[in-house]
Amino acid sequence: MDKLEHRIGLLGGTFDPPHLAHLRIAEEVRIAFSLSEIWFIPAGNPPHKKEAFFSFEDRLQMLIAATKKNPHFKALDIEKEEIPSYTLKTLQKLKKLYSQKEFYLIVGMDAYSEIETWWHYENFLEYCNLIVVSRGLRDWKGAEEFVKEKAEKLWGKEAKDKVYFLEVFPFELSSTLLRSYIKRGKSIRYLVPEEIYFYLKERGFIQI
Repeated sequence: MDKLEHRIGLLGGTFDPPHLAHLRIAEEVRIAFSLSEIWFIPAGNPPHKKEAFFSFEDRLQMLIAATKKNPHFKALDIEKEEIPSYTLKTLQKLKKLYSQKEFYLIVGMDAYSEIETWWHYENFLEYCNLIVVSRGLRDWKGAEEFVKEKAEKLWGKEAKDKVYFLEVFPFELSSTLLRSYIKRGKSIRYLVPEEIYFYLKERGFIQI
């Protein structure tokens, strides 16, 4: 097996709903870190967030639809039965199932800023590398230094070669905004992949 095939990016979240920024972040990370694939993992029921607007099955099907044309992307249902779903448990399960893979967990700067509140975060680097992306940042100056200093504080010197920062395209787009548009009857076309737009329309979530 080629070394590249071992390197897998993991992009988790509620994906409530998925949108273009999720796909763009995945693509930028894949290229920057020479990853063979990005696995999208919709959360079953994350303990730090309110219950999702869309069901797990709807969120999974939207991800499958949005990623099916990209051979480097795929959606996993590994957290379907996890209530609540914890990132560490998912990492442990993936490592057990795919012991030869090298995983890269992708998180936004907003999530990374409070990662010490995540369940047993101190064990993350035993199972993966960590890529912090600049989503939500308007000013990237000092961001990489912040990421590195925080990583050393949380995980010690071992974090030096396991925690990374990447500037990505500054999308001003979020699932929260899209849900607001949907509830208000506003169009979300061209903010989500066409496959997701038509899925939501066919399911009666949107009318326009």
